[in-house]
Order: sequence, then structure tokens, then C-alpha cells
Amino acid sequence: MNDSDFNRLADATLTRLSDRIEDADAGGVLDVELVPGVLTVELPKGKTMVVSKHGPSRQVWLSSPISGGLHFPFDEGRQAWALASGVVMEELLASEIRQLSGVDIHAQE
Repeated sequence: MNDSDFNRLADATLTRLSDRIEDADAGGVLDVELVPGVLTVELPKGKTMVVSKHGPSRQVWLSSPISGGLHFPFDEGRQAWALASGVVMEELLASEIRQLSGVDIHAQE
């Protein structure tokens, strides 16, 4: 994947996630902010999740109060940001947001 493809794909992922989280959060439990290359989700009890693109490694990074820091390369076969172990970033993010806030972003799919 070249730099242009990476940036386009990572930006589209962050935008899609931001939209899904905001749409799912009807009760206003979360504070979602998307700035170029970085999605920040403020959770209840002062916890924060950050999803960001990392150009030099062509990965999407997730920082979470539950799983810590993880770096996801793009898996062409799955068409998803995924670890070698099979963990898909969007699925992990959705699960952890639900655990920490009760907001189910999968309900929007």
C-alpha cells in the first residue's frame, strides 16, 4: 500500500468510526472529536480512547483503557485493520466502548 492509499483508507476509517459512534450515542454519554488523523472518544469516568493513523508504519493505532496500545496494519484478505492474531480494530473498539459506556456502535450497522 502506498502513502496515498494508506491516508485515504485510514481517513475514511476514522470518519466512519466517528459517525457511527456519534449516531449510536443518542444519550450523549460520549464526547467524540475527530481532527485530521486522530479520533478521540471521551468516555464516562474520565476514560479516553484514541484511534489514530500512523503514516510511517502505515498502521492505525488504538489506545484504550482496557487493551492498552495496539498497532493495526491493514489486512488485505479481511479488508480490515487487524492484528496477526486476527483481532480486528473496529470490533475491538466497539466491544470496549460498549464495556466502558454501554453505547453499542454495532447497532448502527
